[in-house]
Amino acid sequence: MRGLAPLLEGIDLLIVAGDTAETRPNEWQERGLRLREEFRALCREKGVPLIELGGNHDPETAPLLLKLWDGQVAIMHGHALFHVVAPWSWEYLRNKAACKALVAQYPTADTDLEARLELSRAMSQLIPPIMRREGIRQPLLRGLMHCFWPPQRPLSIVAAWLLCGPLAQRFAERYFPEAETVIFGHFHRSGHWHYGKRHLYNTGAWFRHATPYAVFLSANSKPVYRRICMGSDGVVRS
Repeated sequence: MRGLAPLLEGIDLLIVAGDTAETRPNEWQERGLRLREEFRALCREKGVPLIELGGNHDPETAPLLLKLWDGQVAIMHGHALFHVVAPWSWEYLRNKAACKALVAQYPTADTDLEARLELSRAMSQLIPPIMRREGIRQPLLRGLMHCFWPPQRPLSIVAAWLLCGPLAQRFAERYFPEAETVIFGHFHRSGHWHYGKRHLYNTGAWFRHATPYAVFLSANSKPVYRRICMGSDGVVRS
């Protein structure tokens, strides 16, 4: 955690776009809560105000959306782009009927932003997390089955990677068309898209086989989209 300290130098405010830690009830919840508190303590120590937005892994966190500079910038986790949060997830694949029943309880979600955001929170809390494939004792086989079976799971993941930019653009056009900068995550794959005056940035994710990015914002300059790297000394730098 101390290796993150250099990232906090010279900034006035840090905004984390959801999924700060895994806080849903599961076997990793205690560790997730502890790590999140350590991160909050580091920000307090460095004198950096922290705003955490709610994601599908920490759905109890509020708010789910942040707008800056009269709505010119919109920041969210991105799980609200899908009615069912993550159509590739085991939570959805094993509980399709319950997920679809919950969607039906939010009939205005396609026109009302607050309803859409609250649907994403409720969907994230509906089903206990499924972190691994049960019933397979061999670790490698268990991992392969978790990731690649049934076949629609990897196909859905790849489709989400390819379409997350256009999905975010359509979401912005529908719910906050005034935003010229949209920042989101959720898809674990970084990217930058440009539609007219609007720029959309995905900050990726911080774990193996993913690449984290940060977006540096200032009222008087264009956003700077920069990769975050960990050096051989264990110190994180942008």
